[in-house]
Amino acid sequence: MRYSAFISYNHRDRDWAIWLHRALERYSIPKRLRGRPAPWGEIEAKLPPVFRDRDELATSSDLAASVKEALAQSATLVVICSPNSAKSKWVDEEIRTFIASGREQFIRLIIVDGEPHSTDTQRECLPPSLVREGAPEPLAADVRNEADGKQGAKLKLLAGILGVSYDELRQREAARRQKRLAVIAGATSVGFVVMAALTIFALISRADAINQRQLADRRQITAERTVDFVKSMFQLADPSEARGASITAREIVDRGVDRLNSPSLAREPMVQAELGVTLADVYGALGLYRKSDALIRQTFRIRHGERGTYARQFNALGESQYRLGDYEAAEASFRRAWEQSGDVADELRTRILAGLGESLFSLDRESEADRILRQALRIDLARGEEAGNDVARDLEALGLNYFYAGDLDRAQPLFERALGLRQRFEGPDSPSVSDDLNALGNIAYTRHDLPAAERYYRGNMAVDARVLGPQHPDVATTMNNLGRVLIEQRRFREATPLLERAVAISSRERGEEHDSMAFVYSNLAIALRHTGRMSEAGALFEKAIAAARKNKHRTLGPSLADLAEIRCKTGHPSEAAQLLGEAAKVTRADYPDTPWRSAWDRARSTPPANMRGSVCSSGAPSATTRPSSSTWPTAPPRSRPPAC
Repeated sequence: MRYSAFISYNHRDRDWAIWLHRALERYSIPKRLRGRPAPWGEIEAKLPPVFRDRDELATSSDLAASVKEALAQSATLVVICSPNSAKSKWVDEEIRTFIASGREQFIRLIIVDGEPHSTDTQRECLPPSLVREGAPEPLAADVRNEADGKQGAKLKLLAGILGVSYDELRQREAARRQKRLAVIAGATSVGFVVMAALTIFALISRADAINQRQLADRRQITAERTVDFVKSMFQLADPSEARGASITAREIVDRGVDRLNSPSLAREPMVQAELGVTLADVYGALGLYRKSDALIRQTFRIRHGERGTYARQFNALGESQYRLGDYEAAEASFRRAWEQSGDVADELRTRILAGLGESLFSLDRESEADRILRQALRIDLARGEEAGNDVARDLEALGLNYFYAGDLDRAQPLFERALGLRQRFEGPDSPSVSDDLNALGNIAYTRHDLPAAERYYRGNMAVDARVLGPQHPDVATTMNNLGRVLIEQRRFREATPLLERAVAISSRERGEEHDSMAFVYSNLAIALRHTGRMSEAGALFEKAIAAARKNKHRTLGPSLADLAEIRCKTGHPSEAAQLLGEAAKVTRADYPDTPWRSAWDRARSTPPANMRGSVCSSGAPSATTRPSSSTWPTAPPRSRPPAC
């Protein structure tokens, strides 16, 4: 057996499944049990892997082959029982499949809500296959405090999986607790050392108070110098430079950067570093991501020794890395910023937490992201009215987390609440207002309400172009989203110029290998293919494939299949066959819950019975007739919440 257990659950009980998965795999099995026989072999220090299917198979009519294989390779089936799972088609299907293998005696239950055999159908927690006539009563644990509790329920399940008595495990846990208590008792014998240290601590605290006053004085000086520096950015040595007061924001920031290395600032490294971070923030707001990144990195050459300033620098670096799609590096930078943030204002601390949360959900660590983002939201809500914009930011980040997890019902009210705050504190033309409207457009798109999505995107594009300028990456994101909606409606010629502009802006500021580019390139390629520009479409699909490979992007399989179709039509059947072979393999791995995608690739690669030769001679339908793109792969860029 490959797995010690298979966890079957409804997606609404996902948090319980994550807890149980970790609890089982992390449990250290007592030494005296090791070496005993188990269904998978000998018991070792840890259980073999536990299988947890990530999502319910909402779009399939049958269990995926990978799930059936995992059930066959699992020694035990653990069912998380609740009213949600009792109503779940897929939980019941997994139970019936396991029973059909002749191993019903190895089913274990853990109750998290509801009641077994309840007369109230809304409270029943057992799936139908477990309450059928003549069915045996499986071993059940109950996590609720009035029953076994989480610890007791975990031990009950472990006993059932290991095939040992519950009392044996419980006694072992009691012995472990006694040993820990003995260690704590021994530690009290050194308590007098702590008392002696208090006197020293009082002296250190006095010195620290003096240091804090000095730090406050330095920060006051830094603030004053920053204001003076910003004023000087607007002063013109030559009035003719103003060109009738038409000087741009970028020219003003460029002038400030030129002055950043002046001798006077070099003598004030803390001021110099703070100004560098501020100017880099402005570059980022203007959509000049690469200039912003270069300036942030330049500030790390300044030696100042101030923890608060380092916190701002690492936070700015994390935000830059996030914008450029390097999410793992962004996570590391935000964590370093948090380590340095002990004495900074809550405003910066929650900004760091929000950035860290966004990086985590971009790395598909939604549960961890949710915890971090809710921590930021609690802090900002406690700050009161002054934190309105920060509360909106936290709500938006939480909404994005739910959006990427596919929970649109939880995402939409968060964005609506954030939108109200942004309109109240920033006005209707704020870029943040546009972002929230864009997110609501994404939700409409994902629900395949294309007219509503198009209205959102067209309105946002006009506001963004006016407020941010026509070359801003956020404008490109909205263009890409609108172009995708037009593709869905087969308005390819109308979509093409929008997508061409989106590609030009996004590739310049984000780079060709940013994860979002896999989708931006493929959108334009689809539009060009359907307007007869096959050669250009093929080149763009190649770029989409390169970006998808680098970022393990779920558009890889569909882009490979689309490029294969072009190779067929342009007389390269052997290359098409190779591409389709890879596409089928990748699609099965990336979309185990949507079998029509794999069937689509097989239809393309299998010639009809009355024809022989290459895949290009097949009667497979054109890609234009494939199922609706509302279920075709969508993988939004992470810098802003687009639907595609």
